[in-house]
This record gives sequence, structure tokens and C-alpha cells, in this order.
Amino acid sequence: MKVKICGMTNLEDAAMCESLGADALGFVHFPTRTRSIPLEKISEISSSLGPIITKVLVCAPKTVSESLDLVARTNVDVLQVYSLSPALLSEFRDQGGKVIRAVPPVRSEAIRFANCADALLFERGTPGTGSSYDYSQIPIDCCQRAIIAGGLNLENLRFAKSMDPYALDVSSGVESAIGKKDPYLVTEFIRRCKP
Repeated sequence: MKVKICGMTNLEDAAMCESLGADALGFVHFPTRTRSIPLEKISEISSSLGPIITKVLVCAPKTVSESLDLVARTNVDVLQVYSLSPALLSEFRDQGGKVIRAVPPVRSEAIRFANCADALLFERGTPGTGSSYDYSQIPIDCCQRAIIAGGLNLENLRFAKSMDPYALDVSSGVESAIGKKDPYLVTEFIRRCKP
């Protein structure tokens, strides 16, 4: 099972998470979100990382051209979007983009986006608030690659893990303070996800 550590805000945490074995790191560029950082800072951090780890930009572009521009300006590998219709997602992928589409744990929404995204990220409530929910409600069978997000931590990790998703996405659950990742929590989270 893959692990994405989201809400990266600084070079030190990114390097630490990479060295501890995270599969992907998420950078938030979403003005209303607590861990949102400027595109220039995201580019600086993502450029400092090695070629193996996947770099993900969490954002809400309105068009395909804006999506492509965000990828170019930040040196990321994948966009995680809370916007774009199925048709626009398909067009973005046709132009070489990789995308994770965030959806609520609702079957109709999962089916709507399943064939036009590289993976679906399931999250309930307001994104980025760390709200947990009943992970068994996730229609994980609707897509090839399901990512579970929302309020994950060491205490509830086993419930999300039992769903056998493609990946788990954690942010506040591995922090010692807002935007500051804790080495012990990151280590333990990754260790419990890996066989």
C-alpha cells in the first residue's frame, strides 16, 4: 500500500518524509487551506527531491491550460484536483497530465470520475480539515486506484487499511503542529502501511 504525506510546507519535512519512505508528497496551493503555500515555494521544495518520489500539487484549476501551467511552474508529477469536469480531466490526460480527482465517498460521484482520472481520492466534508468518517462507506470497487484521505492517524489507520486501497493520504495525523511533520508519527504511519 502506498503512502502520501500531504500538506508539506518546508524543505526539511519534505526531505525527512522522503528519507522515511513516503511514496508521494502533497503540496497545497489552495488559498483557503491552512497549509497552502506559494507556487514558487512548491517548485523549490519539489525540485530538491529525488526522482523516485511522486510530487503532487493539491489545487483547483478552472481550465486545462491552467492545469498544464501549474505542473510546469511547480515541477510536480501529478495534480490532485477538486475541480474540472470529466471531459476536462480527459483532455488534460490526453496532453500528458496525470491527475488524482478528489470525490466524496459516494458511488455516483466515483463512477462519474473513475474513467477520466489516474486515481480517485475519497474524502468526506471540507477537504483539508482532518475530519475522519466511516471509511467502510467508500465505494472502493468503483475505480482501479482508490486513495483514502480525511482524518487518518495512527489510531484509525487500521480501519482505512482494511479497505485495501491503492494508497492512504495523511496530513494532520502525522504533525506535531500545523504544517510541521513529526518524524516518529511519519515513521510509524509508513511502517504500519507497508508489509
